[in-house]
Amino acid sequence: MRSPESRTAPLRVRELGLVAVALVSIPFFDVPLAQAIRGSALEDAWLLQGGTWLLDWITGKEIWRYLLATLLVVPGLLLLFASERHRRLGAALLFVGLVHLSASLIVVVAKPLFGRLRPDELLSSGAESAWFVGGSSFPSGHTAFYFGLFLPLAWLLPQWRAALLVIPCFIGLARIDANDHFLADVCASIALASFLTLLFAYLLRRWLPDPRAQHLA
Repeated sequence: MRSPESRTAPLRVRELGLVAVALVSIPFFDVPLAQAIRGSALEDAWLLQGGTWLLDWITGKEIWRYLLATLLVVPGLLLLFASERHRRLGAALLFVGLVHLSASLIVVVAKPLFGRLRPDELLSSGAESAWFVGGSSFPSGHTAFYFGLFLPLAWLLPQWRAALLVIPCFIGLARIDANDHFLADVCASIALASFLTLLFAYLLRRWLPDPRAQHLA
């Protein structure tokens, strides 16, 4: 049987690795990759962008970015303080909702602080500086939204981890393909979601269900 510590180890490795990739990507890979994408037939691929649009509507992001988080956090809180029978389910809903909500909120606050131009804006303007100029590229809001939703689900359901991470990885790829975000923007958001998953898994460890269980109730 795997201990809680052994389940968080992959997240720690992923978090540190993504931070390292982002730091290296900023000076060496971000702009060359954006230029390569812009000069190819793959830019703004209809499958990636159409899929993003569809997922944004399914998750409610297109309506209000905090809609899904609210629908998870509110019943999660109610169930957490209800009967013992429903407490673990409430903690699971609260766990996913808090990671999802926090990731989105932090990105909203961080974007104007860094002010990074989006790849398309940088390439079109020929600007010499991409940072602290009123842009909104870093970190990626879409990536934080979807990884903030699916990483805690993958923590709760490790047997479905690979399947659960398909959608957020699709979104991260789509944001780079559209030249809406640099590679570092996406990596930073995944690292943020990983950190928040670890944080709330620790804070709610008393009530969270055993990830080995097949049912939350």
